[in-house]
Amino acid sequence: MLCSFLTLNGQEVSRAEMKNKPANLEEAVIQLTKILPDTTQQEILSMTEEKFLEGSHFGLGMWIRNNWGLWRGGKLAKDFNAKGIFHPDDMSGIILKCYYRQLHNQDWKLDEQIAFYQNYWKRRQEYQYRLENNTAFAQQEKNNYESSIREENEKLKMEFPIDARVKVWVDHSDFALRTQIIGEVVDWRVTVSKGGHLGYSRKGPEINNEYLEAKVRVIEYMNIKKKKRIERYNKMKDNELWVSVGLMSKIEE
Repeated sequence: MLCSFLTLNGQEVSRAEMKNKPANLEEAVIQLTKILPDTTQQEILSMTEEKFLEGSHFGLGMWIRNNWGLWRGGKLAKDFNAKGIFHPDDMSGIILKCYYRQLHNQDWKLDEQIAFYQNYWKRRQEYQYRLENNTAFAQQEKNNYESSIREENEKLKMEFPIDARVKVWVDHSDFALRTQIIGEVVDWRVTVSKGGHLGYSRKGPEINNEYLEAKVRVIEYMNIKKKKRIERYNKMKDNELWVSVGLMSKIEE
């Protein structure tokens, strides 16, 4: 998989090649063709562009951002700055998209990519300005946001009705260790977190985030060895525990 490509660097790629830091976009694309194994590149050739970009942002993309100086203002970052691109996520996104298109013998359409990110940041700045300076707009956006969260929670309740059988990831350690159980939904609750802000700074309107949780009665422990840890960590009573709806998936009958 792309997220583990570095484990393959012993195959055909020298340490010196892995440490080489490209100074511009063209060199970055060439460098990827050198360090990624042929098997990985064949896999990428079989993907759609959307699937490749979606799956590589936190794997290959993170490696690029961390190792090619995009967070620290290296030569490659300065090359992007000269093009009007300033966020490392945007830089790695352009590198990955150009690399994908190079493999597929497609036009990079670099001007189009740059314009996309510049327009994104322009709209974001305009939106933030309105939040901070137009009270009526800010209140409307706050209401719309909080209403959308409540609507989404109601949809989730319908997707996982009471008595629905579900598979759930549950914590059993302070180190974010999880295992799965099978259970059934017996109740719902919403916890409200206050103090967050709408927008991209603490100057936006304060909002209430509503987090939906389900009480699940355990039917089966997928790893019976973790049973006592799960019960102790979650302070279970009557074989039930509260879980975030985001950790549940429905079991089709």
